[in-house]
Amino acid sequence: MSEEYTFAPYAEKVQEAIKEFGGTVMESYRGHDIRPLWNQNGEGYTGYKYLYKAPKLEKIAFGVGSFREKLMSYALMIWPDDDHALPIYSSYWAESAKGSFFIIDFYPLADCIRDLPYMEKYLAPLEDIYGRGLEQFPPSNVRSENWFRAVSSPYLITTEADETRENQERLLSLTLDYLKVYSDLWKNEAPSPAEYMKELNARKEAIRKTFEARDSIGDTMLTRAIGKELAHLSLITQF
Repeated sequence: MSEEYTFAPYAEKVQEAIKEFGGTVMESYRGHDIRPLWNQNGEGYTGYKYLYKAPKLEKIAFGVGSFREKLMSYALMIWPDDDHALPIYSSYWAESAKGSFFIIDFYPLADCIRDLPYMEKYLAPLEDIYGRGLEQFPPSNVRSENWFRAVSSPYLITTEADETRENQERLLSLTLDYLKVYSDLWKNEAPSPAEYMKELNARKEAIRKTFEARDSIGDTMLTRAIGKELAHLSLITQF
């Protein structure tokens, strides 16, 4: 890593942004004590993950990891509770002096072609930001597993970007701009009828189980750094 290179101020900016939700730190999740995730130390690795409980949301999962101070890994996912039809906010960014791997999306809980009003309400507000993102980072052949494409929305941005200061600022801006749209949706969200939520919650659980079973971003590296048990705890709290 060159001496001139510095990592993006991701943690500070995102932590400030998620204060908007007024969440409280969770100490347990689905029967698991998650406090060991607050301070992770391993072979060449330091990191932390916090879960927050907030109104209308099941959880906000926020984590940062540093691999030998040469690679930073950032992740933020926001899951709605079972009474609200909000999509799942998902962002992941791995950053080093060699380049960035980046994903951002709102995973829809509805079949958007059968439920066009859902897409118009929850996804269409991303249109301008998405357009700007595509101009900056045209579609590339990354993260292309078929199950992931089935989960994603029409507003997915995923890219491998050269590590320049300009790209760094653009990726952070996309993270925060998508988050601002989500926050605005959240503020105005009201509970949906239980019958409507039945299918949406079924898809949400399918998304969760699929990610838990198939997602491998950073899993091998994290297992080597902090051990299988803690890495598994990090996985299930993320999804």
